[in-house]
Order: sequence, then structure tokens, then C-alpha cells
Amino acid sequence: MLEVSGLCFHYQPHVPVLNDLTFSVSDGEIVGLSGKNGVGKTTTLKLILGLLPPEKGSVRLGNCSLYLHPMQYRKQINYVSDSHDIYNNLTGKEYLNFIADMYEVPSETRGKIYTPLIKSFQVEKYLSSPVKKLSHGTKQKIAIMASLVNDPLLWVLDEPMTGLDVEAVQVLKELIKSRAACGKSVLFSSHILEICENLCDKIIIMQAGTIKKTIRLCDNPSCISLEDIYLEVVNDVPMDKGFSIKQNNM
Repeated sequence: MLEVSGLCFHYQPHVPVLNDLTFSVSDGEIVGLSGKNGVGKTTTLKLILGLLPPEKGSVRLGNCSLYLHPMQYRKQINYVSDSHDIYNNLTGKEYLNFIADMYEVPSETRGKIYTPLIKSFQVEKYLSSPVKKLSHGTKQKIAIMASLVNDPLLWVLDEPMTGLDVEAVQVLKELIKSRAACGKSVLFSSHILEICENLCDKIIIMQAGTIKKTIRLCDNPSCISLEDIYLEVVNDVPMDKGFSIKQNNM
């Protein structure tokens, strides 16, 4: 289980980006982060990954604290960024092996992980080309494959569907579901509410650097659209349908 408690962060003095952020992602749970641009979704993910230092708060994955046991913690997670900060001068194959080497994954093991993914994403013909010459979508597919080489307990994805073709989106959705079915945790950000609704067990709506509402989809009446709920939350406009979604920030 991922446990995030009391996270606070700012880029500039006295201008908070995140304020007392607290939530959890259970084993086998798929959680979506949503909200308007600039509310702190990507910053939240970077703090969980240890890419930014928090002002306050704690992050734990199982028995490992990010700040007390950073090496053990990082070995259990992996990440797909919303931008492709990958080594452009490497070929696709070299990049996949580079990430596997970072996580000390043996050659035989990485082959068993990568081979079906290469087939599913249909990228074999691109793996000999330099990454810098590949399309955005192909780079995204390679980044997704690389992020699974260590079989992470927590899979973190930032706007993962961006740039993917329809077939690749379906592959990614099935991968997310299969991770959860194996008891692994998935946390992703997305502006696409339909994807969140179809995939997630829980959706966290952020506003102004904090959690405005957490929606457990099993508590959501089927007659109420997620879009209506979202707009009510982010715009602070009461709905006319006389209901309130159960709020739970954990």
C-alpha cells in the first residue's frame, strides 16, 4: 500500500503548490488523479517518486519510507512521464536494456517481460532506430514497456494515454487492469474522465494543491455522470439532483 501523509511543497517562497496532501493507494487498487491544469497533479507524482523534496509530510510503500529507505523504496516503483525525458541518442532496444540494467534485471527475466510487450505494442521494427527519430506515440510505448521491467509494486503514470493510437490505448488499459488483478497498485493522472471512470476504483479530484474530493466509484449512483460530479467539485457549483457523493480522503 502507498501511504501519502501531510505532503506540502512550494516552488517559490510563500506560494504553496501542495498543502497537506493525504491519501492512500491499496494493493490491487487503481487510483486516478484528476483536476484542472496547474492544481499539482504532476508535482504530486514527482514527490511520490522522490524527484522533488517535500517541505513536510511522508511517503511510504509497504514497510519502506521514501525518505528513510530511498533505495529499497525506489526499487519497488516505476514511472511513465508525460514528457519523454529519455535518452534520445539510444536506440529503442538500447533504452529498454538501459532501464533494465538500472534495476539490475537479469537478461533472461527482462526478455520474458519485454517480448510480449513488444508484440502487443507492435514496436519491434522501431527498436533499432534512435529514440529521437521516433514519433511521440512510439516513444510513449517504449517508455511504458521500460517502466514494467522491474515488475513494480507501484506503477505511476502521468497522462499515459497522450499520443497513443487506439490499439495502444487498449493494450495499456489491459496492462493497468492486469497489474491490479495481480495485487499491484496503479496511480495515474488524467484529464480524460471516461478513462478514469472505466479503469479506476477511486478518483481523487485535486483543486488548488489539495484534495477536494475522493470518489469511490462503487459509491457513485449510476444515474449520475462523473463529468457532472467533477464539474460540481472543481467549480464549487451545487448540482440540482439532490445528492452528495460520499467523501473520503483516504
